[in-house]
Amino acid sequence: MPKTVLPRTALPKPAWTSDWTIGVRLWMERRGEAVLGEGRAELLAAIGRTHSITAAAKSVGMSYRRAWNIVQEVNQAAGDPLVTAAVGGATGGGAQLTPHGHFAVDLFEQLHTAVRHAAAGMLHRIVATGPEADCVHLSAAISLQEAVGQILTDYALQNPAVKVRAVFGASNELADHLLAGAPGDLFITGDAAHLDRLHAAGKIDTRGRRTVAANGLAAICLAGKLSSIHAPGDLASKKIKHVAVADEASPLGGCTRQYLAARRLYDALSPKLVQVDNARAVVTAVHSGAAEVGLSFTSDAAMASGCRTLFHVPASQASVQYEAAVLRGGQRIDAARELLKFLSSPQAARSFRRCGLRPAGKEK
Repeated sequence: MPKTVLPRTALPKPAWTSDWTIGVRLWMERRGEAVLGEGRAELLAAIGRTHSITAAAKSVGMSYRRAWNIVQEVNQAAGDPLVTAAVGGATGGGAQLTPHGHFAVDLFEQLHTAVRHAAAGMLHRIVATGPEADCVHLSAAISLQEAVGQILTDYALQNPAVKVRAVFGASNELADHLLAGAPGDLFITGDAAHLDRLHAAGKIDTRGRRTVAANGLAAICLAGKLSSIHAPGDLASKKIKHVAVADEASPLGGCTRQYLAARRLYDALSPKLVQVDNARAVVTAVHSGAAEVGLSFTSDAAMASGCRTLFHVPASQASVQYEAAVLRGGQRIDAARELLKFLSSPQAARSFRRCGLRPAGKEK
């Protein structure tokens, strides 16, 4: 008797749902006890930048007492201190990372970035469907490359079915390309004039424009050099022959010129100024020896390997605001709005801080 084969009901193909996320947790341990996690590493990195537990706690949105307790816990768990701190005194105390602390924080951050990036890439390959033409096209200022790269990794862990193609460059050139018809769904710039140009051309979605982060100004030199330079006025020292600054047409260059002029330093330093193309070129000039000092973004100073920061300029005296806007005419306007919303999320704020930027609304 022939076997009867019943028709199989087709099951719907499983799909990623909007309320699913992938959390990546990494710990550095000693003898089974946690030494560093993401939050602890962020606090220690901030101490390394500010040389102050008070300032570091403020920058990461934590109370001083909580930050002090974390430092004690980390030092005890690590065996060898990762942070040394002085309390009070005529100068108000201070804190710094030990060589062991610098090594541990750098190692943790590199591993954490690599693990998140690998997880996001694998998840995207498993989940994502659809043609590449359906991706969100993001254009962003070159000074945001590191921070936005980290943010997009976190975004991919929450939205793996959404493809994002990022292009980084000079804001004026990116705006020119968008005006000429280049694909674009979201644009981030440190110069609002370029958004105004796009708005005048009818290319800005008025519901999708906001400030997402701010950058500051810092002076950098090669590590181990110019120990006597601590303030802007010291740049007039005969020890300094050349100071690298960005082209005044760039956000960094314009901010630098305004700051030096307001401090009545521009004319005095003018013979020393070496103008380069953009923010990244300032760091390159210092590395190459073309200038002993570079006036860079704080984000570049934080990421500049082989360099140290001579001083930071207070945010109230020099600051560049990064504005983001959704563009009209893009194929993925709803997805672009969601990505813009994510740029103001706590996850994005942590990436901005990690890269030396201030999330919107935060001041140093």
